[in-house]
Amino acid sequence: MLDQVRATIEKYSMFKPGDRILVGVSGGPDSTALVHVLHKLMDELQISLYVAHLDHRFRGPESAGDAEFVRILAERLGLPAVIKSEDVAAYASAVNKSAQTAAREIRYRFFAETARECGCNKLATGHNANDQAETVLHHFLRGTGPAGLRGIPPIRDGWVTRPLIEIPRGLIEKYCREENLATRTDSSNLKNVYTRNRIRLELIPLLEKEYNHNLIETLVRTSDIFREEEAYLEDVTEGYWREVCLEARDDLISLDLKKFLEIPRVMQRRIIRRGWATLTGSKHNIAFVNLAAAIELIVRSGTGSVFDMPGSVKLEKGYQRISLYRFADIGAAPDFLYQLTVPGVTSIPETGDSIIAEQTKGGFCSGQQDPDEIIIDLDKVGLPINVRNRKSGDRFYPSGFSGSKKLKKFFIDCKIPRRERNRYPVLVTSDGKIIWIAGMRADRRWAATPGTKRALRLKLIRNVKKQN
Repeated sequence: MLDQVRATIEKYSMFKPGDRILVGVSGGPDSTALVHVLHKLMDELQISLYVAHLDHRFRGPESAGDAEFVRILAERLGLPAVIKSEDVAAYASAVNKSAQTAAREIRYRFFAETARECGCNKLATGHNANDQAETVLHHFLRGTGPAGLRGIPPIRDGWVTRPLIEIPRGLIEKYCREENLATRTDSSNLKNVYTRNRIRLELIPLLEKEYNHNLIETLVRTSDIFREEEAYLEDVTEGYWREVCLEARDDLISLDLKKFLEIPRVMQRRIIRRGWATLTGSKHNIAFVNLAAAIELIVRSGTGSVFDMPGSVKLEKGYQRISLYRFADIGAAPDFLYQLTVPGVTSIPETGDSIIAEQTKGGFCSGQQDPDEIIIDLDKVGLPINVRNRKSGDRFYPSGFSGSKKLKKFFIDCKIPRRERNRYPVLVTSDGKIIWIAGMRADRRWAATPGTKRALRLKLIRNVKKQN
């Protein structure tokens, strides 16, 4: 088994000389064999090892015994160990998550904190080929695409490594017997109350007996194939993402509707998944049916249609764009009112924008100016100038048009979704007359002319994380 582990480490370039490896050890056969094998390879690979164990307090004296077992094992191997205990059940109840999900969150948080404390740059866990097969089969039964069928990555996030990922559990157990390694048994793994356990204890043995004696090897090979194909598809998706994504913020993803409708359906699903993952920070818990329903709404429903997605995300079809955002109405900024600093910079925390005001001796712009910059006649406007968001009944005289127009009608004509209209700063005179809808259109009454003696240049600085 030593040669196979060495080959896996080399195949995926898991470690390099000088790496400090934190080894997660539960006391079971997998992690016990892992730390034992890495200890044998330590000098050859020129790495340092540290042991980490977290008692989840799920099994009382039994889990406390696991912690003591790991302490003694590390001592015998001459390795430093960090052993801690957490009340995972209490945490799960507090955050309203399943025990398994809560345990994983707490465990990896513990690993990250311990790695920082010990100066470790890599984490090694005992996931093996059987775990890989069970994961692929579990995802398949729940319904998944290529991303789910790639299973457990040999390396995740550049620091989580799985040196046993290609080693079958039977070979690991044989190694423990040959090396006379005592191990612990987690009794919860023998209970058929979890789907994962039933797959391990019932479904896989049945499939191996009746359909494919090499099932584990077959499923591991399947995960390898899909991992490579998924990596290629991710590169293709990146190209389409850059083409259709108008803006990507932590709270809002905007996609070009016309361009989105022109790309292949398979890429549409991946684009929506990516936008959703950006908002939620997760690539899980979004099913094919959710993506298919979202695309059906985009293709067939009218403007303003909204679809509720998992993870408290809404998808809205606008006039020219598709918006994904959290249930909180991020587009409708709270009401704000500030006096413009002249000259200087006025920040608008509610929208993240700023207005720069620069006084000049003269200035003139003919025709429609840049929507993010205007030049006005300061003597006509006067001071102070205020900046606020829209109000009911607002009316102005848009440059390039004859007559006046209600701001509401102007937004509708410009196809600005209702949810986003409060985000546009409106600059007004001291008596409330509109000077400029920042980022859109100036009021022609205040424009600088050749005869202007004192001009004021106003520039909008958008605080938007645009996609390159």
